[in-house]
Amino acid sequence: MMKGMEDWTDAKLDAFCERINQALYTTDPMHTCCVENDCKDEYYAIAESVVNYMLKGESQRQALTHALEDSFGDLVTAEKVDVVLNTLAEKHQPN
Repeated sequence: MMKGMEDWTDAKLDAFCERINQALYTTDPMHTCCVENDCKDEYYAIAESVVNYMLKGESQRQALTHALEDSFGDLVTAEKVDVVLNTLAEKHQPN
């Protein structure tokens, strides 16, 4: 389990999964046209995988890369991962 997540409740894990899903949806790193088609759950299974990989001890970057590669293979690049991570970091900043 990734350090710091051991005391997270199911509700906190669900909220984190939703944040990841929202970041994936808004950035659409794999160009699935989910925004254009208003398919807000297009990346939800990937977001769940990210959380699960993090619970197994992977960093957020490793987990996101791993989860995207599970679905998109070698189409995943560091730049695509960075776009999502930057969006997550921006949304997490206090106003």
